[in-house]
Formats: sequence, C-alpha cells, structure tokens
Amino acid sequence: MLIPPFSKAHLTSKVLKTFLLVGTGILINNGASARGSSIPREKTNSKPIIKDYGTHGQVFNIAEECLLEEIMSRLELAKEDGTLDLLQNEFTEKIKARVLRPLPVPTLTKATINRSWTYNPTFTQETDIVDDKGRVIVAAGTSINALEKLKWGEPLILIDGDDQEQVEWAKGKTGKIVLTNGAPMLLAKQLKRPVFFDQGGILCHRFKIEATPAVIEQGGLLLKVSEVSI
Repeated sequence: MLIPPFSKAHLTSKVLKTFLLVGTGILINNGASARGSSIPREKTNSKPIIKDYGTHGQVFNIAEECLLEEIMSRLELAKEDGTLDLLQNEFTEKIKARVLRPLPVPTLTKATINRSWTYNPTFTQETDIVDDKGRVIVAAGTSINALEKLKWGEPLILIDGDDQEQVEWAKGKTGKIVLTNGAPMLLAKQLKRPVFFDQGGILCHRFKIEATPAVIEQGGLLLKVSEVSI
C-alpha cells in the first residue's frame, strides 16, 4: 500500500487511524464502518415503473355464451317453427315401437334337433373380501350355489314370437314365456298370460342357447337347458 508523502505535522492521530483502518480492510464512511467493501453503495429505488404503452394492433372482446341459454334459445326457435313438436312425436313413436317390438336376439335359428346340457350356477370367489378393519368376510376360494338356498321357480320357455308354430307349442307348457323375437305385449293379450322378452339376449348368451324353442329349468343344484325340435 502506497501512502502519499505527508509531513509529520499532517500525520495526526486521526490520519494515522484512517490509514490503519484502510490497511486492515475497514472503510470509514461518514462515521460508519463496513467490512469487505472499499466503495460505498448508493441506495437505489427498486420499485417497478408502471407505464401504459397504449394499444397496438387489432383486439377483440372475449365473449362466451352460456351453453344453457344457447340450448334454451334453440328450443324456443324449434318450438315456434313446429320442429320441436315434430321431434317429440318422432321420439314418442320410436319408443312405442321399441316397447311393442324390441330388437330380436341375433343369430338364433329354429331348433331342428333335440339337445340338452346343464349349467352350474356355482360362484367361486377369487380374492378375499374384507371389511373396513381388514377382517376377512369371504375367503378366496369360497364357492356358493344359490340353488342351495333359493329355488329357480317356473321353467323359462324361450320362443320366437313371430313363429306361430312355436307360439302354439308354448301354449300348453307350464312356465314363463320369454320371447327372443316378436311383440310381447300383443302376444300377452292373445295368450292372456304374461309374456317377457330376452332383452339384449342376456339369457341366450348366458346359457349358450343357439336355437328355439328352448327351456331352462332346475334340476337339483343345476339348471337344465334344452333346445326342442317341434
């Protein structure tokens, strides 16, 4: 560190003290000391400057219509021009037609041979069933046959309601008549007994029925399924 030439008179105790503090890394600034810096820092205003730069280019308002209001508006227009009444009538007629004549079960044929088999309704639980405390209620591997506690009831007689020969055959049978095709409500009036329909072919699919007429009845702890040639 270089010290400018001073006379002994200038080397007062205050000057010596200043050089001593600078040499040891301490800067005296307005009577206050700061270690590690030789240049006093100015205080700056860190507050951001907010300025309106105006609008540049084309802008559009953001507007979104209420979906419910849009639907109600369209319904009002449809009501005024008669479209709504027309749609309601068409819908009502379709529903009536579907109730009177449901979709037939596909791929079924008329039985040409007699064949029968059994169906085991036993259900086996594959995994443990536990309660909220982790206690096992039903252990994996448990088998349950509902026919041990419940009865199947009357036989189910599945027929094609549009085949008059099958209808005549079913008249003399005891059981519940289930159509795989045809108009169940009209046939119920004709036979004066309840007539059901295999909606979606659930029964035929579950019991592997491929032809009608067919009968599902209980035989002990099993169900017997028969396709009958008439």
